[in-house]
Order: sequence, then C-alpha cells, then structure tokens
Amino acid sequence: MAIRDVVVSAVVAAVVAAGTTVALNRTVLQRDAIEVPSVLGLPAQSARALIESRGLMFVVGEERDDIKTPAGNVVAQRPLEGSRIERGQAVDVVVAKAPAPIKAPALVGLALGEAKLRLETVKLVTGKITEEASADVKAGSVISQSVTEGGEIRVGNAIDLVVSKGVAMIPVPSVVGRSLAKAKDELQKAGFTAGNLRSREDDDHSDGVILEQNPAANQPAAKGSAVDLVVNRT
Repeated sequence: MAIRDVVVSAVVAAVVAAGTTVALNRTVLQRDAIEVPSVLGLPAQSARALIESRGLMFVVGEERDDIKTPAGNVVAQRPLEGSRIERGQAVDVVVAKAPAPIKAPALVGLALGEAKLRLETVKLVTGKITEEASADVKAGSVISQSVTEGGEIRVGNAIDLVVSKGVAMIPVPSVVGRSLAKAKDELQKAGFTAGNLRSREDDDHSDGVILEQNPAANQPAAKGSAVDLVVNRT
C-alpha cells in the first residue's frame, strides 16, 4: 500500500474514532442530565427540598409582590418544568411576598358605583353590600365602610359597605278621634310629627278632637315626616 493511502486511512480512522467519542460523551451527558420539576405554587421550603432531591441547586433570585399567591410560595422558575440540565446546576425561582398595607380610601357619602371604582383604583375589592334606611344619606350612597378611612388594609382585600336605601317608610298611625295632645303624642311615638293644623266645626264630634289626618291612617310615609291634622272647633 502506498504511503499516501496509509495516511488517508489513518485520518479517516481518527475522524471515525473522534465521532464515536463525541457521540458517547453526548449519550453520557444526556443520561446524566436532570429533568427540572415544577415547583410553581409550592412553599419555598418544599420547593427547595424537591429541587435538591434531584441533585440540583435551589436559588431564590427575587421576591415579588403578588396578591394571588400566598407569601413565601414560588410564582416563577427558570429553567422551566421539563428542561434538562446538568446535576448541580441552579434552578432560580421567584418567591411571592405580601404587598405592603395601604390606607383605606374615603367611601362614605359616595354613590355605590363611584365607591366601587375607587376601591378598584387602589387594588381593593368590594366586599359584602348591605342596605339600611337613612334620613341623612341619600338612597344609593355609602353610609359606612368596614375599614374606616385611613385604616391599614392589604392590597386585594375587601371592604364591606352599608348603602342607604333612603328614608324608612313606615305606616302612619290613626289619630282621628283623638284629642290634639293625644294625637301629637302618638305621632311622636310612631316616628312622625304634627304638621299643619286646620280647624273645622263638626257638631257630631267633641270639641278639640281630630277630624281628619293627611297622610291617612296606615299609609306608608317617610319616618320623621309631618302629618297634617284637622281639629274640631264648635
């Protein structure tokens, strides 16, 4: 065989051997690579235990405000689940932390829609809404809030609201046939006042008794409103 052919054969053999070595090394590396597990949502301590049990290194790279995840739980990881990395390499995670408390906004006196919008603007939630009669706050507006203005509250938490349904409507008592003094007393006890007084003569009734009332007996009227009376004068 010529020297040239010997050299060519040697080169080819070396290339083949090198290729075989690379393939073997790659196979060994693939066989030794670790599949990264998912630790999303786990408490940091549990995530660390899982990562380290696979022969990988657990690294907290960042803490981030997160209102949807409990403080101390993992919200992000890199490499992602299913990635394959060498034993001893790091899995970096981001851990949730509780946002700093904020001050509750002023909601009393606002219309319900406006109060909801103000809560949303500061990343709070509208909680339970109850209705209550009020002579001082117009219907549909907030009477009170569960966390007072300026009180500390966590982002994402709820504030309950009590909303006015206007002045309470209650039935007017019957005072026809009562003396004026008695009528005024009964009206006051029922939550009303005596309004305009007029006189009329009626021989069939005693002097000084109530002949008419407006609103009529048992009609619903706003608590605290006045009831007009007609008094008999003979």
